[in-house]
Amino acid sequence: MAPPKRITREGVLAKVAALAGEAAPSMDEIAAAAGVSRAALYGLFGTRAALLEAVGAAVPPSAAGRILAAAAEMVAERGLAGLSLDEVAARSGASRATVYRLYPGKAALFREVVLVYLPIGEALEMMGGLADRPPTEVMPAFARGLAQSGAVRIGVLRSVMFEVARPTAGMEEFLDEIVRDTQVITRYLDQQMAAGRLRRMDPVLAMQAFLAPVMLHAVWRPVAEQYGLVSASLDEAAQELTAAWLRAMAPPRHRRAQRVDSEPAESGGRLHRRLGG
Repeated sequence: MAPPKRITREGVLAKVAALAGEAAPSMDEIAAAAGVSRAALYGLFGTRAALLEAVGAAVPPSAAGRILAAAAEMVAERGLAGLSLDEVAARSGASRATVYRLYPGKAALFREVVLVYLPIGEALEMMGGLADRPPTEVMPAFARGLAQSGAVRIGVLRSVMFEVARPTAGMEEFLDEIVRDTQVITRYLDQQMAAGRLRRMDPVLAMQAFLAPVMLHAVWRPVAEQYGLVSASLDEAAQELTAAWLRAMAPPRHRRAQRVDSEPAESGGRLHRRLGG
């Protein structure tokens, strides 16, 4: 029996070339056209946005989309305090009446920017598509999705981290949304711990141990690049941090196996030294 053909990015793009230039298709439509699963698409491309860009599908901006894009740029530049609905109207080319009709206040607009532009949103969507896969597949894809977010999304992430640290009136619903999102991650980690694929610990702490280094690097990276402090690409850095997390989260039996595998060589080396080799 011939081995199954390996699914590649190039193979998927060749099969869905007919979708180029069309209105943005759903993940299910792309999966059907490519003849692969949604999980395979997320594993190869990381996020729906990255896949649509690779396919070349047309995504014409609506008035609401232009407003959100302008607001996201402002949030990335200045945070919530610097968000102005009047300036958003000027930047987006929409009327003030349209902006205020869609988003009656800064809190409502900020919440929508976070829902659409926060990098973790698409990463969570990807995680949902790979929920039955092991951490060695899911967590690198998750990190890749976060790392490939772009400057505006990383700026939004920086602002969100600041707002969470000092919540203000009117942001309760936004914070509730963030908590619900993170529960997607903790449920997955808890399931993988129960299956013996990860060592047992508080899943909230395990999530923080994963997200904190990746997010901190993404937020800090522009300054690091300015001073020449990093040589690895953002994707390479995210994968290195993920690999370190996976090693730390390996179940105890895997660690014992690694130690047993290394003991003969170490014992031989000690004997060689004793004999004066």
